[in-house]
Amino acid sequence: MKILMLTKSLFLEYFRNKIAFFFNILFPLILFILFSLVFFSEGTTNFAYFSDIDLDIYGKSYNNEKKLLSDREKYDAVAVIKDNEVIVYKNSNSAMVDVWIDTLVNRVKSFGLKNVVNIKETKLNYKIFSQRENIYIGTFALSIMSIGMFSVVNLFDRYKRVGTLKRLKLLPMSSFSFVFSFSISQFFISFISLIIIRLIGAFLFSISLNINIFYFSISLISSVLGMLGIGTLISVLFKKSAANVSQFLYIVFIFFSGIYFPLEFLPRFLKNLSFFVPVRYIVDIFKFSMGMQVINISQFFIYSFILIVFGLFLLLIGGKMLFETEKVGG
Repeated sequence: MKILMLTKSLFLEYFRNKIAFFFNILFPLILFILFSLVFFSEGTTNFAYFSDIDLDIYGKSYNNEKKLLSDREKYDAVAVIKDNEVIVYKNSNSAMVDVWIDTLVNRVKSFGLKNVVNIKETKLNYKIFSQRENIYIGTFALSIMSIGMFSVVNLFDRYKRVGTLKRLKLLPMSSFSFVFSFSISQFFISFISLIIIRLIGAFLFSISLNINIFYFSISLISSVLGMLGIGTLISVLFKKSAANVSQFLYIVFIFFSGIYFPLEFLPRFLKNLSFFVPVRYIVDIFKFSMGMQVINISQFFIYSFILIVFGLFLLLIGGKMLFETEKVGG
């Protein structure tokens, strides 16, 4: 009963904090709407190709066939033109794809290959997302990152400042009960945030993605725990400057997550740094739960497992350190 009451209090207290509500829920939504409206038009179709002849058609030209095939999930259709043969990997049934294929065939035939053109359409077994849908899914991760990371930092900083932790120590409550109640409240807040994002995506941009409830639930649990763990780690390591550090990391995580800025355009050494950004993996597991196979099922469970273990460990150990330290100091 005590845990239930504390969870309810922490949940309601979050929405009374207008600054936290804005930056953790409204701000990611504002970025989603702005980037969707300004940079990407609805219905954009993407193509790419590799050719051993000097072919000039609409789409991104690759110099390496293997690279094209490894990136083919990024496009609505890709084509490999070599050895007097055209192979098309088709991932959309839109009319624009058929028009592009017809244009491609006619262009190749103009090189005198009229009798040896062979189109093989291969329907890929995974979903390709538009740039707007990628931002939409990235907003899920951004909102959870904000809620998880900032809520821990703000909570301990504010509770210490106003003396709430000192009052809590008078209650017959362990640090585990406090951390558990706080974590549950953040799960509810994150769930509400995702519902709001989904409604905005559906009503403003007609985004409707098929969600695997099982994989999505794992993604939600692991990402919330992972970001709560990072927030706890920041609070433990930077007691006096945790808020500033979290704000700096927030900007870094956004830049290297690939949500708004494509990682393909970064220099190699910066691209390698993105592998150390947890939000990147959170975006990947959410994409997987919605049908985009940017990772395989083994990677999905590995990423989720690491986030859960990492988050639980830091929450329990770090939360106890912060809570018990305040007891001693009280």
